[in-house]
Amino acid sequence: MYRRADSHSVPGAVDLDCGIQLRGSIDLVERHPSGHIRVTDHKTGRANGSADQIVGGGTSLQPVLYALAAEKLFGQRPGVDGGRLYFCTSTGGFSELFVKLDREARDVVATAAYNIGQALDQPFLPAAPAKGQCGMCDYRPVCGPYEEQRARRKPKEQLEPLLRLRDMP
Repeated sequence: MYRRADSHSVPGAVDLDCGIQLRGSIDLVERHPSGHIRVTDHKTGRANGSADQIVGGGTSLQPVLYALAAEKLFGQRPGVDGGRLYFCTSTGGFSELFVKLDREARDVVATAAYNIGQALDQPFLPAAPAKGQCGMCDYRPVCGPYEEQRARRKPKEQLEPLLRLRDMP
């Protein structure tokens, strides 16, 4: 089946400076008359996260990664201001989480990409949910109710890349 794409879409992945190749669809790209750009990903679930987060311990990579991809696609002048998640339903309270694309965000993404790369370099990608996460997960029927308990028995040194990612803002 043929799928029509936006005429500004690119066929392949976008190579980010942090080493990530990103492929996907940005829900909304807004260009202010001044030329500034903001990217948005629409969410229908609960709003989570804090106003000062960048990647939220690895749980919210889209705003900053999409902003970096838009910067590669549209250029840096006058620039991409950042990315946001817009919780566009009453469940999410019609709220937004905006991540400014600044030096700190770039550094956090570079570190996150490094940690993810380290995890992928090891032949060890275990399910290791953070405390309380199984209760919100759609895959609980697959893993069962005890994955958080099993994760506590997994070798901590092999979980280091994941644990470092979780400590990121």
